[in-house]
Parts: sequence; structure tokens; C-alpha cells
Amino acid sequence: MGIDPKIEQSTRKMLGYAIRNEPEDLAALVRAEANETLLGSIPLCLFASAYIAVDVSNRWPTDADVREIAKHASESATELDITEQEIYEYLARVALGSEKLDDVFSMEGLATIPLFATANLLLTFSPGDKHWWEYLDQIWDAAETAERTSLAVLPALMLRARKESSRRDGNGS
Repeated sequence: MGIDPKIEQSTRKMLGYAIRNEPEDLAALVRAEANETLLGSIPLCLFASAYIAVDVSNRWPTDADVREIAKHASESATELDITEQEIYEYLARVALGSEKLDDVFSMEGLATIPLFATANLLLTFSPGDKHWWEYLDQIWDAAETAERTSLAVLPALMLRARKESSRRDGNGS
């Protein structure tokens, strides 16, 4: 994924303003940023949102999982102007799916939907022992690690995950 530090910092600031429901500061930052930076934030939001959906589901999310995730995220304390259906479409069709953002949403939604959905997902599903920005660090660190790792290790990671899950559930040695 190769995360550009400038884009990462701007995305983190935008998510912070969205999470804290500070629309004036968010709008000012969006106006101040170059178009390239704003466009660069979309793949970061897409990856983070998809990661959260997989993490929360503990597997590749089913449609029922995505609907439940969207329902909970839409009830987030951010009070952002995004609906459960928009979060569902964003996750199911774009972040976890194969459609392009601009094929699913209108021009007005291209910048706000990824940002607002990701903000709601972060605030709703950050593990209890982590602040949202720490969870975001984990997500983006995982993205960079995955980019450098051969897919040949995937079976070994799946085996490890299965064993650890069994141990947690009391079924393993």
C-alpha cells in the first residue's frame, strides 16, 4: 500500500474532526488540502473500513455481518450525516466489494462517505483498550506489513489464527 506520510497525517486529522463532530474545522482542512491529498485519503479510508469489518467479523464478513456492522456504525456518537444504508453500500460494494466509489455514490458523497463511514467505524469498533487513533495505527501498520509479505504465508497465518482462536475458546492445547 505504501502509505504517504503527508496523506496519512491529513487523513488522520480529517478523521479526528469527523469523530469529534467538528464540521467547521473539517471543512477548513478539506479546503486547505490539495486535491491529491484528498484523493489519497480515500484508499486509506477504504482499507481501514474493510479491515475493521473483517476484524469485527473474525472472518470475511457475510452480508448479514456487513448489515449489522453498518447498523451499529450508523448509531455512532459522531452524529455525522451518514445513513446505515450508505455505510452498508460503502462497505459491501466498495470497501469489501469490487465496485468503484464513483459508480456507487454521487459526486457529493465521494469525499464525505469514506471519511464519515470510517470515522463511525473507528469510533464504534475500536477495541476497548485502544483509542481510535491507536486502532488506526494498528490498521495502517498491518497494511504496510501485508504489502511487504508474500501471500505464501497466508496458509500459515490462517493456521495460527485457528490455533489461537481454539486456545481462547478453551478447545486447544
